[in-house]
Amino acid sequence: MEELIKKITEWIFICQEKFYEKKYKKHLANVKYSVSNSTTKTHTQAGVKLTLNSKTEQNKKILNKEVKEIVKQNLQTPNELLNFIEQNGTKVYKIPYAKKLLTLVGEQEGFITPVTGINAIVLNIVLERKFAFKTVPMFVLSTGQVNIYNMAHQFHKWYGYRMGLPGFDDEAQEKFKKIFDYELDSNVELLSYEEILSLKEAIHRDIEAIDFVINLAKESEGAKKAFKNIKDNKDGTNI
Repeated sequence: MEELIKKITEWIFICQEKFYEKKYKKHLANVKYSVSNSTTKTHTQAGVKLTLNSKTEQNKKILNKEVKEIVKQNLQTPNELLNFIEQNGTKVYKIPYAKKLLTLVGEQEGFITPVTGINAIVLNIVLERKFAFKTVPMFVLSTGQVNIYNMAHQFHKWYGYRMGLPGFDDEAQEKFKKIFDYELDSNVELLSYEEILSLKEAIHRDIEAIDFVINLAKESEGAKKAFKNIKDNKDGTNI
């Protein structure tokens, strides 16, 4: 059963990545970058330039390394990841009506970056028992068993948010979430250069989290197969 759940999860992530790539390839392909030296990258479009420090690339490597270490320690105990999240200052809500509530406010289960407006009011009233026009970062999940691969995907995004990686700012996340509602189709071409870059960074962060989970699943499966080969004395191995 665990193997089936893992394969289904991986298939969903792959489909999601292909969806992003196909849907926004036309609009975002014109945002290119060239490496000017070993420490900076310069985005160019219609003569406009935006230079990014290599610190982002360094932080992405640190992110993958640290998240991998934490997640692999808790492959069998995904709830420990939730404890880790709470211990680091982010609230976690596990409620039986999570899917209905999040559908109502246009969100998905897992890590939710700050929300503003009417949706924030709903979330704050229901979850925090207060009236406010902006939420704090939070995790909202259904009750029941936590899928380690879904959890790893959301944990990766949360960790990146805490590290301050580009694409997690409020404006970028707001536009990114509208992808799921097809609200950007008729307006993408009206976005400014900075908004396109910001949206692209948000998409990259999600795809990077997807890639992380897929690689994690492959490594876990590879480890199981290697152990089985040793037990079965295959490929010249023995125990």
